[in-house]
Amino acid sequence: TMEPGEVKEMLGLIHKSSVDELSMLDYLVEWARIKYASEVFAPTKSELSKHVQTVFGMLNETATLNAINLHSEIEENEAVFADVRMLLSVLQNIVSNAIKHSNPGGTITVSAKRKDDKMIIEIKDTGIGMSKEIQEKLFAPQMNILSQARKENKGAGIGLLLVKGFLERNGGEIWVESVEGVGSSFYFT
Repeated sequence: TMEPGEVKEMLGLIHKSSVDELSMLDYLVEWARIKYASEVFAPTKSELSKHVQTVFGMLNETATLNAINLHSEIEENEAVFADVRMLLSVLQNIVSNAIKHSNPGGTITVSAKRKDDKMIIEIKDTGIGMSKEIQEKLFAPQMNILSQARKENKGAGIGLLLVKGFLERNGGEIWVESVEGVGSSFYFT
């Protein structure tokens, strides 16, 4: 027979992995919905700095707990044409990943510049950076990498899959530049 403590611990583990599975499914369902359901896609012209401030507001507590400074260099009245819900999801995912991979005292800076008819948005962190090998696999997550990431409680792979789907739906793209030990910059259009 098992001790009550062991039973409780086991139930806790089962609960945690169920919650993890569910949040992974949520992500994948959301991704599939955006990829294949055109009626939810509603691009409008809106002010970029407002969306960045909204996301900073959502993540401010996590950033403060980790002593990470969130900084925006986006001019007011800088307009973008995109689906607002998708844009918020993209910003939230990338900034949230940057917080996870930053050291205390680090800074995350969001900036934007126009190039031809596109806006290039950069989310730069002073975090741990990543190897070329990781960078290459970043936007093509394999199922085994996703389950490994989930085991290690990172889950970034799924979020980036979602981000890529959202951006493609908006006619945009995403890429990354990173130096190990120095930090990463995620760019999207």
